[in-house]
Amino acid sequence: MKLSCIAAFILSGLSAVAFAAEPALKREGGAPPKTSKRSRIPSETPWTVRLQTDVAHVQRGFRGEFALLVKDLKTGEQYSYNASTPMYLASGIKVPVMMALYKEVSEGRMSLDDELVLGPDDIRDGAPLLNYLRVGTPVTLRILLEAMIQQSDNAATDMIIDHIGVDTVNEVLPAQSIFGFGRITTLIDVRRLVYRELDTRTAGLSPKDIFRLRLTKPLDARLDKLASMLDEPAGTFTAGDLSFAYATYYARGYNSAPMTSMAALLERIATGQAINKKASREMLDIMLGTQTGVRRIRGGLGPDVPLAHKTGTQYRRTCDFGIFYLADDHPVIFAISVKGGSRRAAEGVMSRLARKAHAYLNRMDAGDDVQSPDASGIAADELELLDPESRGAPKKRKSRRKSRARRKTPKKKRVGASQDELPISDAL
Repeated sequence: MKLSCIAAFILSGLSAVAFAAEPALKREGGAPPKTSKRSRIPSETPWTVRLQTDVAHVQRGFRGEFALLVKDLKTGEQYSYNASTPMYLASGIKVPVMMALYKEVSEGRMSLDDELVLGPDDIRDGAPLLNYLRVGTPVTLRILLEAMIQQSDNAATDMIIDHIGVDTVNEVLPAQSIFGFGRITTLIDVRRLVYRELDTRTAGLSPKDIFRLRLTKPLDARLDKLASMLDEPAGTFTAGDLSFAYATYYARGYNSAPMTSMAALLERIATGQAINKKASREMLDIMLGTQTGVRRIRGGLGPDVPLAHKTGTQYRRTCDFGIFYLADDHPVIFAISVKGGSRRAAEGVMSRLARKAHAYLNRMDAGDDVQSPDASGIAADELELLDPESRGAPKKRKSRRKSRARRKTPKKKRVGASQDELPISDAL
């Protein structure tokens, strides 16, 4: 059975991603570019050494932490930074889910043309495709798979996991000789596990309850609604409580892995060793169509470099796991996960280091001009974010270095915390 007309319309509307470059640094004709305070490293220096210099520089200016692994699959050379440290993957876990589905298909237990029916308990936050479909709509596994990876649809993800079994997802990685992953869960269980750190009675919340909580704004009202569901008075839970709940949840190791493990997974896909060559090729093609995270790895590479990737975002966690191509036969793994910092800063770390790595591997000069997509849109997988910066980049402030005589009216001082200080205004 084919998808309904409404589903086809939605899919066609989600099929394009537009990129708009940021202005490059202006240089007057004939004048040499200004050099930074850091001494430039000769271009003949190994790319790993050049990248290390940039990583050290970026880390000094970033208020969070990050882990990175870059591997040239043609030469075998690789660079790593904190790559053995387990990091939260967020929606990056959808890549192992995809691999598990292909394992079931390859062994004849199901087909990508099989249909699942969207039920009332399948409604999720962060579901840009399925939340527009009517309950009772049949959807093929192929459509669910593409929605899960390309639009990072959480409802599609949980429908696939429920269909193949969460144990199947967790078993596929060791079977492919990929180790180091923490327990992978459904997306609805991520919400339950966080809420459980607030109160163990939240284990009884239904998917509808959790979805209704997600629609309740602002955060204080959401927490008060949660309290009322548990027959507790308003004010029982605070934003600080929720922040602590996330910290505790992250410490338990769910949905986490070091970049070495994530890179091993990507390498198997890139080299045709994930399940089998046909499955690897199809997985790669699907990831090439990813529409989320336009300010991350894609922001550093620009629109013309082929990139197969999967993004992930959650409270104070931002990541992107990809394979970009220097040539058709020259894939490069670029896996990065960021902990802390603001959303914009984390994405800036990703795009800058991706741009540098790409330039150094191409033996090009990597100046300070950054090609970056338009920051006005919200990527689909950012719907599961807790950071207020998911609403898009803030407008640039005008310089305050004007003389008082030129100011017609005094500027009002902005009241409240900065965006860096408001990380959970849109939590769960």
